[in-house]
Amino acid sequence: MSTGRATARVAALRMLTRRDYTAAELRAKLLDREHSASDITAAIADLTRDRFVDDRRVALAFLRVAADLKGRGRHRIERELEHRGVDKAIIREALATLPVTDEIASIRRFLERKHLPDRLSPAEHRRIFGQLMRRGFSADLIATAIRSRATDDDA
Repeated sequence: MSTGRATARVAALRMLTRRDYTAAELRAKLLDREHSASDITAAIADLTRDRFVDDRRVALAFLRVAADLKGRGRHRIERELEHRGVDKAIIREALATLPVTDEIASIRRFLERKHLPDRLSPAEHRRIFGQLMRRGFSADLIATAIRSRATDDDA
């Protein structure tokens, strides 16, 4: 193993002790630290082979945190994973593990935390709808959750 490759590998391992990075994020960080592109490519290939770098694991962990703890929807999670450099096939695979019922539950938790009146004015409805869209939920799921909330309140 060349000295440059070993140096890039050690730098990458140090970064990976703090948190999981995707291969693309690791590449960018190592380039910022002025390692050569060929050394970075070889180091990341070694780390991927040894399972220190695993975009699938990163995507699934990110999905769990974003959906369960942060209350984000499928579309926002997809955009964020793309931004982190995860391959689209891996993103689709990870998102397939996110049940629609979890997204609906996240929307309901969001609505409960807002302590909204029984009937929303058109302005309040637009504001809430916009907030949920920015969180990455589909318009259909939002409309269904808001409609079911109104039905639940009537009961």
